[in-house]
Amino acid sequence: MEKLTAKQEAFAQALADGLSQSAAYRRAYNAKRMKDETITNKASLLAKRDDIGARVDQLRDRLAEEAIWSRRDSVEGLKGIADNRTNTGAERVSAIKALNEMHGFNKPQKVEVDHRNLKPIEDEDWL
Repeated sequence: MEKLTAKQEAFAQALADGLSQSAAYRRAYNAKRMKDETITNKASLLAKRDDIGARVDQLRDRLAEEAIWSRRDSVEGLKGIADNRTNTGAERVSAIKALNEMHGFNKPQKVEVDHRNLKPIEDEDWL
């Protein structure tokens, strides 16, 4: 794999962190004067490069290896609490509620948003 430039590496890292291609491009490159369409096109071309794709895969694999606690760990731990008859009823019910919430089995909660106090998100807010 060819060595990436610092900006290409920053782009790959942002993609591996879960940013969209355009957001990753904005983070890695000076794109303040670019049109959104230009950013989208340049980001797409970069993401299609084999060397950048390989680096993103490498970074994602490393992140997965370093994950301390996964969703599966959470499910297994809570399931163990729910299945263990030596736990109190409250502990078991609490574990089941947490599992249901994790899997989206609860009805959606209504969230009130006061849009009058919102301010535009600046590029610096994402960093």
